[in-house]
Amino acid sequence: MEIFISSWQHVLTVMFISMLPIVEVKGSIPFGVLTLGMPLVEVFIIAIIGSCIPAPLILFFIKKVIHRMQKSSIKVFNKASNFLMSKVEKHGAKVRKWGYLAIFIFVALPIPGTGVWTGSLLAAMMDLRVKYALPVIVAGNIVASLCMIFLTHSIKVAM
Repeated sequence: MEIFISSWQHVLTVMFISMLPIVEVKGSIPFGVLTLGMPLVEVFIIAIIGSCIPAPLILFFIKKVIHRMQKSSIKVFNKASNFLMSKVEKHGAKVRKWGYLAIFIFVALPIPGTGVWTGSLLAAMMDLRVKYALPVIVAGNIVASLCMIFLTHSIKVAM
């Protein structure tokens, strides 16, 4: 089995794509496998690592960032903070009811608008403890990545 044979450019491309909000593993896995021709296992590992990098940063700093954005006189920052808070309000009741399980399911669903970024935002804004939220987010991300690997492999076989 060929593993870890891709160029550093491909590795960094997949990692960067997986770090992007909304796109995350949902875009990086199909891109790495179908466009770059990288091995499934390699893309799986790189995508998980890349998409998990923002999680601790979001968990620790997003509340401060949003607070400063809300106080800013720059309209773009106000609109962005309002958008982020609307996400929190939309899903906050589920998180209050189900707690960490809601975060896990939210991150594990491989659909646009869910994932590590939004799950980390929800966990931080709902004051969930980082030491419990981070492993739940990583586990959800692994499940989402497995779903995307299965889907991508199915598409590759069908081609």
